[in-house]
Amino acid sequence: PKPSAHDVMLDIASECPEYNRYNGYGMTTNIINGGLECDMATSQKVENRVQYYSRYADILGVEYLGVDLAKNDPTRLYCDEMRSYLAGACPN
Repeated sequence: PKPSAHDVMLDIASECPEYNRYNGYGMTTNIINGGLECDMATSQKVENRVQYYSRYADILGVEYLGVDLAKNDPTRLYCDEMRSYLAGACPN
């Protein structure tokens, strides 16, 4: 089953390295709309949403969900390399 987006935002949801599912903004996208937006090339619609999210996080002065800014690694903002939940639950 899918974790709750709330648990992902709190970084307490179980992660699934086998399917490249890690807590972060991209995981919330996967939970809500993964079959249409994840495990495929990033569409402009997704790119726009990530930019809006980043902009508002900057305005509010909060960290990006699941992103290690020290490493400048924004990959958890996206779900293009994350298996959607249409592929099923994590195998472990």
